Amino acid sequence: MNATSKSNSGLMTAAIIMILALLGLSGYLYNSQRTLKSEKMAIEEENAAKQAAYEELEASFNEANAQLDEMRTTNAELNAKIDEQKEKLAAQKRKIARLIRNSRDLKKAREEIANMNAQIAQYIQEIQQLKEQNAQLVSANEGLTKEKAMLTENLEKTSAEKEALAQAKQELETQKQKLESTNEVLNKKVTAASAIKAINIDVRPVKIRKSGKEVKKRYARSVDKINICFTADANRVADGGKEVFYVRIINPMGETMAIESLGSGTLTSSDNGDEIRYTKKVEVQYDNKPLSDICIGWNPGQEFMKGVYEVEIFNKGYVTGRTSFKLK
Repeated sequence: MNATSKSNSGLMTAAIIMILALLGLSGYLYNSQRTLKSEKMAIEEENAAKQAAYEELEASFNEANAQLDEMRTTNAELNAKIDEQKEKLAAQKRKIARLIRNSRDLKKAREEIANMNAQIAQYIQEIQQLKEQNAQLVSANEGLTKEKAMLTENLEKTSAEKEALAQAKQELETQKQKLESTNEVLNKKVTAASAIKAINIDVRPVKIRKSGKEVKKRYARSVDKINICFTADANRVADGGKEVFYVRIINPMGETMAIESLGSGTLTSSDNGDEIRYTKKVEVQYDNKPLSDICIGWNPGQEFMKGVYEVEIFNKGYVTGRTSFKLK
C-alpha cells in the first residue's frame, strides 16, 4: 500500500470515529434534553399544583373572613369572638402556606385546607348560635325595659303611693325575715326534740375464735372487734318509720376510726353544720317506742391501741348518746 492509500485510510478511520462521537454526543444531548424537558414539566406541574393549592387556600380564607365580618353586630363580646376566630384562621393559613411551599407536604396541605374548611363551618355555626342567643337576650331585655318603664310610670304617679309601696315592702320584708328566723329556730327545736336518744349503751371488745365464737377481752392486743349495742328511747315527737343512727368510735389519739369500705362516711352536724366522720351507721324501723338491741360491729382488721376510747351516737345530726371504754 502506497503512502496515498495509507493517508486516505487514516482519514476514513478518523472520520468514522468522529461520526460515532458526534452520534454519541447527539444521543447524549437528546437524552439530556428529554430529561430536562421531563424535569421542566414536573416542575411546572408541581408549581401548578402549588398555585392551585395557594388559590384554594386564599379563596377559603377570604370567604371565611367575609362570612365572619358579615356576622358582626354591636355586641362587643360577639365581635371579640369573631376577631379571635379570625386570628386562629390566619395562624392556620400561615401553617398551610408553609406546607404548600414544601412540595413533599402538598398532600398534607390539602388535608389541612379541608380541615380548615370544616373548622370554618364550625366557627360560623358557633357564632350563629351566639347571635341567636344574643338576639334572644336583647329581646328579653327590651321586654324587661318596657315592663320596668310601665312599673316606673305607675310608681311615679304619686309620691304618696310610692312611699306607701316602699314602706309596705319594707314591712313585708321585715316580717318575712322574722318569720324565717322564727321558723328556723322552730325547725331546729323540732328536729332536736325529734332526735331519738340512745340509752343503755353497751360496748363489748371481743376476740374472734377460729370457730367464729366471740370472747370478751379487755387487752388491746387481744381485741379483734368492738361490738356496740344500745336502745333507742321512746320519742313521741319523732315520726315513725325508718331511722338512721350513726356510731362514732374515737380512739385514744382523738381520731375517728373510719374505713369507707367498711361503711364509714360523713354526716352534717345539726348544731353548727360541720362535717363529722362516723365509723358505722345502722338503719332501724322505729315506731316511737323503746327499741333495744340495736347493734353495730367494728372489725377494722388492724390492731387496736391501748387507752380510753370515746363512743358517740348521732341521730338527725345531734349527739343523742355517749359512753367510753378502756383497753389495757
